[in-house]
Amino acid sequence: MQIDHSDTLYDIAIIGGGIAGTAIARDAALRGLSVVLLEKKLFGSGASGKSSKLIHGGIRYLELFWNELKRGHFSAANRSIGFVFSSLREERILRKIAPELIRPLSLIIPIYKHGRRKPLSIYFGVCLYTLLGLFSGNFCLPRLFFEKKSLLTALPGLRPEGLCGGVLIWDSRTDDAALVRATAASAKKNGALCFENAEVASFEHDKARERYAVSAWMPDGDTHRFFAKKLINASGPWIDKVRSLRGKLSDRYILPIAGSHIEIRKFLPNSVIFQASDGRIFFVINHGEIARIGTTEWPCPDPDKVAVPEKDIDYLLSSLSRYFLTRTFTREDILTADAGVRPLSANSGASDPNAISREHEVRIDAEGVVHVIGVKLTDHRRAAEDAVNRVLPGLMRPGLRKRSITAITPLDA
Repeated sequence: MQIDHSDTLYDIAIIGGGIAGTAIARDAALRGLSVVLLEKKLFGSGASGKSSKLIHGGIRYLELFWNELKRGHFSAANRSIGFVFSSLREERILRKIAPELIRPLSLIIPIYKHGRRKPLSIYFGVCLYTLLGLFSGNFCLPRLFFEKKSLLTALPGLRPEGLCGGVLIWDSRTDDAALVRATAASAKKNGALCFENAEVASFEHDKARERYAVSAWMPDGDTHRFFAKKLINASGPWIDKVRSLRGKLSDRYILPIAGSHIEIRKFLPNSVIFQASDGRIFFVINHGEIARIGTTEWPCPDPDKVAVPEKDIDYLLSSLSRYFLTRTFTREDILTADAGVRPLSANSGASDPNAISREHEVRIDAEGVVHVIGVKLTDHRRAAEDAVNRVLPGLMRPGLRKRSITAITPLDA
């Protein structure tokens, strides 16, 4: 049975209840807009709940900046360093508005003489990262040098051959799924109507009446149809699947790249950034008595069929084991393993995922549907602000806030 909610015309209908969709709902509701959000499963059950659980500037993206600079791609290099700066600023904001969920995290980077990254380049990167943090208002004093003896005390069992020291930087950690749920709760508290287990079946644009009709299968077993002046697709890895509800696609907005994590019992007193043998950075992040280790990158055409590949488990275990003399990590150590899909923008044209910008993108298609692409956990508040700013001109009326207040409003407000 189909139930029409034609008596209510919402300002915005949002498809997707991950960190992007819930943040957009919160921003819009705080400005006084009427919002309905539809999530096909549970808030934060998709990619948003399977991250590295870091809120950070992204020190590894400075390498992308440096590579672009060496190639003479100055515009791309400027975007890369600008993204790190913006992310550091967002980290500061999120720690301020959600201190119970966003907590400071120290990360040690061991430095080996014969590593893929030379000691001088690591020190330069840390200094630049610290400087960007200072200018963004997110300054935490790093420890620029760990002598070998101190480092082996901080990371007991670490392989000493070739070790010349290390550095310590500060980022933040969170419970990603809890952050999504808290963002959804704040949106609802401020008037947004947010549904879980509400999978969108179709949508259409009524040009004559200047509205969108969105049909969704609801928990009561019926199909409900909602009407809104603006429609935002914030479904993350499912963005192109949602677009395909209108017919066969001639192009792709996202490049779905999956990443795997494993979790084992905490075995180090400090969190660490290591380099795998292929040069890729991976993290060991302590959360209570659990150590979360990752991540990897591989193409995943269907986000509904994502699973952790056996080769990823082997890769993470072997990458970790090579750093320790007295311990070899095996599958018996693994408590859980998961994989999430990152919706990177396909607009860059780059084939290497490491070369794709992590900056979000807000794109409006020919029917006026707004698609919010490539939103990272750290960047979700700013991406939501950008998305609402794009639709606001067609919705303005007396009593609405023109500017976002999410940067100064506590998450529990």
